[in-house]
Amino acid sequence: MHQRIPAGRVLHRVRLVVDDAIDSIRLRLDSLPDGVYQPVPGLPVRKAKRAVGSASRWAAMEPVIEELSVKTALDVGANVGYFPIQLARRRVAAIALESEPKYVRTMTTAVRRNRLTNVAVMELELRPDTVNLLPATDCTLVLSLWHHLVRGQGLEIATALLREVWTRTGKVMFFDSGEDEMPQEFGLPAMAPTPDVWLGEYLLANCSGGRVKHLGRHRAFDATGRPTDRALFAVIREQPR
Repeated sequence: MHQRIPAGRVLHRVRLVVDDAIDSIRLRLDSLPDGVYQPVPGLPVRKAKRAVGSASRWAAMEPVIEELSVKTALDVGANVGYFPIQLARRRVAAIALESEPKYVRTMTTAVRRNRLTNVAVMELELRPDTVNLLPATDCTLVLSLWHHLVRGQGLEIATALLREVWTRTGKVMFFDSGEDEMPQEFGLPAMAPTPDVWLGEYLLANCSGGRVKHLGRHRAFDATGRPTDRALFAVIREQPR
């Protein structure tokens, strides 16, 4: 005698299959023509422009995360979710903030396909009127974002936003940015005598109560897609919250 499967369960299974098929189509469309930016596991997209740089940044960040016993994190400008997923695999609950809809779609699919229940995806642009929505976490990632804030909102606002993000950071903030390889329209200040020195001093001046640790230079790309490298910093709170 065959056991009858409830109709609701059948519909649920059908919905999962249909959702997966739709997600696969969206992934392929959203990754055209340049592939994805980060090497996110679980996605059927082979080309990741920043595979080397993402992996080397994570290798530099992970020991700091472990040393400071980070339990919660916020990635501001998470792209397609490589770092939140890496954090979640370390049992660090993470919020991934991203404003580009296609990246949000890709990241949401990646989180689901990796069966992670400790990552929240938030679609939101960081601005003066939205920064107060950000939660307080042990760790904040501000990677490849600051130069876009300067371009879109000006240096003064970008600096104010960085300070606000830092106030919500309990233990460590990881930071990198476009440097003097970026074109003039980004409006970045002259980073003299070197970007490493200028950015380190800038972070020290605007992250009260933090010490700045240089975590090496890592592969990146300029505005035209040409390979370059950028300094990665950890701003560590002297008295963790």
